[in-house]
Amino acid sequence: MNPINCNCDLKWLIDWLNKPISLLEKEKTICSSASLEPLREKPLFNFDRNELCIMNNGLFSLIPLASISLVVISVLLYHYRWQLRYKLFLFKLAVLGYKEMRDARDHNDYEFDVNIIFYDDDEDDEEWIREHLRPALEERLPQFHRNVFGDEDLVLGMHYLDSVDYVVSHSYKTIIVLSRAAVHDHWFILKFWTAVDHVSDTLAEFVVVLFLEDIPDDEMPFLARLYLSDGRPYIHWTENVRGQQYFWDELIKNFTINLRTNDLIPNE
Repeated sequence: MNPINCNCDLKWLIDWLNKPISLLEKEKTICSSASLEPLREKPLFNFDRNELCIMNNGLFSLIPLASISLVVISVLLYHYRWQLRYKLFLFKLAVLGYKEMRDARDHNDYEFDVNIIFYDDDEDDEEWIREHLRPALEERLPQFHRNVFGDEDLVLGMHYLDSVDYVVSHSYKTIIVLSRAAVHDHWFILKFWTAVDHVSDTLAEFVVVLFLEDIPDDEMPFLARLYLSDGRPYIHWTENVRGQQYFWDELIKNFTINLRTNDLIPNE
């Protein structure tokens, strides 16, 4: 008995034994237990390489094709990630449901149209307001022109916090711009909570929170986490061009419809 490890690398031996050399006692030359499963303990000449190895080679040839397909699919998913995430978000709303409330208020009934609360002492936050938010409001909501941008536009002659409270209570909408610098400022948090207090008092969803960047949970003030955990609307800014389009669409939608659900725009 001469056990041989029969595998696809042994094809040459079958050809060699069939032509130049004649093997004696073929039936006693068997494949070892380490051979391909259909050949184990079977005579060597039962090895039909055309049946077993072509199938095996076909599987190996599929590996590069599968790898290329995976790369192409990954590239497409990344390229269209915002469209896919937005469709997934809409699907989540359809399955889980949401509360849609038409805002019956008229912005003309208020002294101010939009009140924007942001951290005035941070250059990056001010630059974002100046280059992104202000032009977007002017372009998409031209009828909203009585807007308050930060502390500079607060009512003169009033105590600081009284002026913040007055503007919040007399504004049709309040936008709160959150950044890592903002949440570490005591006065900004007081303004944030002043707006949240009015939401609780009036039971109206007139506050929209904008995240300029990811803020770790351990840096997020407790009051802010408490407010957002109740399904309040918030939107996350992204540097992705397609993501920014959805960002502005959802922000403008909040001026007519209030969706009581978290994460109006999926994070990047």
